[in-house]
Amino acid sequence: MIKDVPCPDTIEYKLPFMWLHPQNLPLGVTSIGDSGLSIIKIPERAMNRYGRNVPVITFSRQAFSGKSNITDIVLSQSIERFPKGAFEGCTGLKRITVPRKVKGIKEGTFAGCEQLEDVYFEGTMEEWNRINIIHHKHEVEFGQLIPGTPVQEVKAERMIFIPGNEAIFSANIHFLCRLPGENFNCSFNVKVGNKDITEFFRTI
Repeated sequence: MIKDVPCPDTIEYKLPFMWLHPQNLPLGVTSIGDSGLSIIKIPERAMNRYGRNVPVITFSRQAFSGKSNITDIVLSQSIERFPKGAFEGCTGLKRITVPRKVKGIKEGTFAGCEQLEDVYFEGTMEEWNRINIIHHKHEVEFGQLIPGTPVQEVKAERMIFIPGNEAIFSANIHFLCRLPGENFNCSFNVKVGNKDITEFFRTI
């Protein structure tokens, strides 16, 4: 069903960076338009202004941010990174695919996505656990220089909570989900806290 969802024809693109031969560069999505669609699918490739079919590797914050009507976002396997605050204000978002190439989720990426229920990840549980999801930072408060050294004394250390990604920690994470393409293959994993109880369900 997911692979049959059409990509909106209102999507706009631009080069994510500049180089000597722009006709060969991949593209980034700058806008999904005002189609009013609740399910948005980003294509794996798109035609650039030079008439070449190139990969779509990223998208701007403005593409999705604040689109409260969107319930499902299907990102292609070619997407490599999310911008900061990528889905901020997507209050209706319930399901999203996360490509295997994504290695980090920046602060505020899912701010306001209280309805997020399911995250479909194209990799394994181990790969998911390696994704750097920003939700806190280590803060050190320094005092005066220690006499005779260039080192400052540490007055206090603390972990500071950064809001904006709480939704992803309460969502159901589905692993090895290859949604685009012809061969659909999805396995499941069930966790209670930090304990994986998948095998229990497979024996029922």
